[in-house]
Order: sequence, then C-alpha cells, then structure tokens
Amino acid sequence: MYTLGNNKPLIGKEQNYVLDRKLLTVHSEDRDITKWVNSNQFEITLPESILNVQSLRLVEVEMPANLYTFSDNYKNTQLSYKYDDVDRVITIGEGTYTPDELAAEIEFKMNETEENTELKVHYDKISQKFFFGTTKDDKEFQIMFKNITYNYDISCNNISSNDNVESHYTNWGLGSYLGFNKNKDYSGVAVGDEEFNKLVNDWINTAGNVITHYIEADFKQNIMCEKCIYMEVEKYNSMDELYPYTESSKDMYNHSGISGKVNSAFAKIPMNANYDKCLFTSRNDLLQNITHYEPPIERISKLKFAFRFHDGRYVDFQNNNFNFTLEFNSLKNEIGKNYNVRIPHTYLL
Repeated sequence: MYTLGNNKPLIGKEQNYVLDRKLLTVHSEDRDITKWVNSNQFEITLPESILNVQSLRLVEVEMPANLYTFSDNYKNTQLSYKYDDVDRVITIGEGTYTPDELAAEIEFKMNETEENTELKVHYDKISQKFFFGTTKDDKEFQIMFKNITYNYDISCNNISSNDNVESHYTNWGLGSYLGFNKNKDYSGVAVGDEEFNKLVNDWINTAGNVITHYIEADFKQNIMCEKCIYMEVEKYNSMDELYPYTESSKDMYNHSGISGKVNSAFAKIPMNANYDKCLFTSRNDLLQNITHYEPPIERISKLKFAFRFHDGRYVDFQNNNFNFTLEFNSLKNEIGKNYNVRIPHTYLL
C-alpha cells in the first residue's frame, strides 16, 4: 500500500478479535407479571447490555411436559350435538386425556346435560376410533360440525393468535381430535349386521345396554399433545417456516397459495418427554439452532420472547414455570499478549 507522493509502503493495520461467550439464564417468573400475564409472551431487560454480538443461540431449555391438549384457549373443548330434537353443546374439562378417559368424560357430559344415561361413548382400541351411540330407538341422534359457532370466554387471556382456530383444517376443534370431518353433520345409523371387531360388538350388545343407533368417527383419534414448540425472539429470528393450512391455486401460473415466512422463529424445541416428566434438552442433545449476524449487532439490551405451535397457537402453559439459557458470542478487540503461566502440580485442570 502506498500513499500519494511517497514511495515507502505503509503496513496495514490488522484487527484481531477474541470471541467472548456470555450466558444468560431466563426464567418465566422473571417477567413483569402485571404486563405479561401469560408466560407464552414476555419481554425482559438484560442485567447489562451485550455489545458487538456475532452469534446467538439457545443452549438449553427446561419446560413442563404435561401441557394440556384440550384447553379453552385452543378452542377445542366443546362439542355440539342434537338429541330428541334439542340442540345441545357440552364442554369437557381442560387437560390431557387417554382415549378411554376422553370417552368417559364426553359420555358423562352428554348424559349430565340430558339428565339420563341413554347416550354412550366408546373408544375402540383396535381401530383407534371413537363410537357414539344411543340406547333409545325412537330419538333422533346427531353430532354436528357444520356451520357451528362456539362461544369461548377467553377474553382475559393474551392469546390473540388463537382466534382463527375454526378456520384450520386440522386441530379446528374437539371433533378434529376425535377423528371427524370438518363442516359435516353425522346422524346415528341403526345397528345392523355390520362387522365390527369384538370390542365394538361387546360394547353394542352388552346386556341391559344395547345400542340401537351409533355414529362412527371417520378417522382414528389424534389426542396427543403437540410434539414441538417454536420459540420466537423478536428481531433475532433466523428460521424459515412454511405457512400451514394453505391452499394452492388452480391457476398453474399462480403459486401464491403455497408460501412461508422468512425468519419466523428462533428455535424449535422438541417435546419428547413423557407427560409425567419435565422436558430438558440442550445443544448437546437435540437443540440445533445458532444464528450469526453480519455485521455484528452493536448492542442488545432487551429481548422479547414468544412460544407457539406451528399453526400459530400460543402455548397455554397453565402458569407452569419454565426456564432456558441463551448464549451470546461477542467480538472483542484483542491486543496480542504472550502469557507464561506456571500450573502447580497440585492443580488438576
């Protein structure tokens, strides 16, 4: 490198940096509870600003695995049916059920509404389907999903993204989990010579409890909770994601129906723990996320988080606490120094 009018070269200045690692542990109870009632969204202020951030990653997370599958916030606890020419709606209790427990809960709620024991619900372990039946031959029996609007009182919850659940074509309500089609009404059919398996036949023909009309779900049940959670960090997301529930256009030149969102999430957290366990995972286990920034971020002093499912529903943690650890890698100017360090023999490093 030469300067004008000077035939002596100048030595270029080299900039040496050292990568400095900083860990930040965050607990859901650290949030301002007066501003962020639910822990699925909250913002924090860092104890000190972190400068010149070159990369950011989620290194470990601990969450409760006993998340609810059925919650008023998810709009999947209500079921509409007609019996004896009367329209009814039941609401099951929030929580997570086994198939047999869910069948018992729905049957209890239906008969509690009707003040009788004529309606029966059965889960068939062979086909993994739900069956609904009645023991009365002279009463109309229907389960309805077509043009049904449910009333969920969730105005006190900041889970606004859950408002459009009814427009989804999966997980659109309780019927979806039970194996029924959306926008379809089902009428009870008379029990004939249909070939069921032994379990269903035993349920239909039990002495003193003979089913006269039944409704069979179209598909097997899907009452397991979600298998992953998406973590968002506002302004620092790097994961791309396809939009669920899109429909392709019939126009071969118009592909706007299939699309996605760039930088929609920061990390994907697998929910692989048993219901009665606590989920713990780390970058040494299943977390594979790291985000690099070029140029480095000058300063990070606040972070805003959100936790949701792929379809946009915010996670209902039911006030259970969780925590996670973030790793910040910052670039710091390094002045070269040579250190001669003597380690005593008694030190085991």
